[in-house]
Amino acid sequence: MADTTIRPMNGKDISQAADIHRKVVRGGLSRVIDYEIEELFVSFIKKTPKTCLVAEIDNNVAGFVIGVIKEWGFGVERSGWIEMIEVDPKLMGKGVGKSLGEALIKYFRDEGIIEVYTSVRWDSGDLIAFFKSIGFDKSNFINLEFKSG
Repeated sequence: MADTTIRPMNGKDISQAADIHRKVVRGGLSRVIDYEIEELFVSFIKKTPKTCLVAEIDNNVAGFVIGVIKEWGFGVERSGWIEMIEVDPKLMGKGVGKSLGEALIKYFRDEGIIEVYTSVRWDSGDLIAFFKSIGFDKSNFINLEFKSG
């Protein structure tokens, strides 16, 4: 496999990143999505351009990670959050996701952030294993949910 380059996401990457997202979540959603993923990428790039990264192999987007820095909330002062990380299913297990996660965590460290969080469904064993492989563990948070209707 060719070398993987990690770099900031830009507008030209959005359609490839959206295609990856659709492959990854295909069949995994229980309700109709009422947003366009492309609009979400545009919004993230505009708000947090330094925490939106892509992995590029042979001039193609192989995966992406979207992160944010939160200045405070729920007892945590300044922290990094991984909102999304997805890899083209054909390239899963080849280190693309690990490279993306480690690059974002390095950026957070360079910004003086020592606590990085994400949220994973309890029954997503493969995703939990992935995050553990890059150094994550259980946190002191408990996710709560409110469903309307």
